[in-house]
Amino acid sequence: MAFATGCAADPATDDDAEVSEGELGASPKAAGITDGSPEAEGVLLLANDRSVTEDVLRPRTKLTTGVARAIVAGRTGTDGAPRWYASIDEIDKIPNTGKAAFQRLVADAKAQGYVEAPGFDAPAYRITIPDNLGRPPTTADVTVEAGFDGKSPDEVATIVRGRLTNTVDSSNERFVGETIRSTHKAFTLAVSNLFAPGSPHAEFARSLRADELTMLGTVSAIRTTILVAEKGGVTTYYARGTNGRYEPIAAPKYPVLMRAKVQLEPAGVRVFYPAWSAKVLTGPTTVITEGGQTP
Repeated sequence: MAFATGCAADPATDDDAEVSEGELGASPKAAGITDGSPEAEGVLLLANDRSVTEDVLRPRTKLTTGVARAIVAGRTGTDGAPRWYASIDEIDKIPNTGKAAFQRLVADAKAQGYVEAPGFDAPAYRITIPDNLGRPPTTADVTVEAGFDGKSPDEVATIVRGRLTNTVDSSNERFVGETIRSTHKAFTLAVSNLFAPGSPHAEFARSLRADELTMLGTVSAIRTTILVAEKGGVTTYYARGTNGRYEPIAAPKYPVLMRAKVQLEPAGVRVFYPAWSAKVLTGPTTVITEGGQTP
């Protein structure tokens, strides 16, 4: 896909003048960024964030005027249509994006929360359930006020919407917002169930004896949440079946809106919002289905 690289750095304002063009060669790995790493993911999220304008990017990162301008310009294709950086190498093609420039991008991505932080936070979230229902509460009765990262559903909706890497037809905007919020609710409750004493979900999670557990929140209405267990280098995916219990499934292909690394002992959670795409939303649709769209 073609893209505009914008203007080269202005030598008169180049505070990165010691870095020559092409210093990193064909890949920024010399800057210590490994493809697919949290740092690479974070730099892409930063570069693609439309809310980070040149006026925001340059003073915050201390990049040269030319590099900051080119990164922002690269969000628009030569045809004038919106575009998104798909790989870290696309940023490396911009003139003067040498080692120092990538170090500054990584530092800012970490400081602004675009890079998934290491470690875990103690499980904490806020939900409300009406009193005096006269019956056991259901999921519909629950209101999530804040997820495991302390963010409200509205805050999460803003973040997740901003990380969508394709255009959305105006007729689908309401659907996108509703999907993000419903996924966030299901996701928050699914994670909370992994820590509920006596919960069959908690018992199942412990029985896996996994090296790493991750909960995914997806756009799927059928498999909104997916539990991922990694053990001995093998990854297995689980989704709740009709009986409400987790069952193994094939590797899913649903766009992932949010993910939580889960540590059972001691209890800990780390929530992150990755980039995602849903090309079906680029045109008018009336029904969004698991396999695509129905006009």
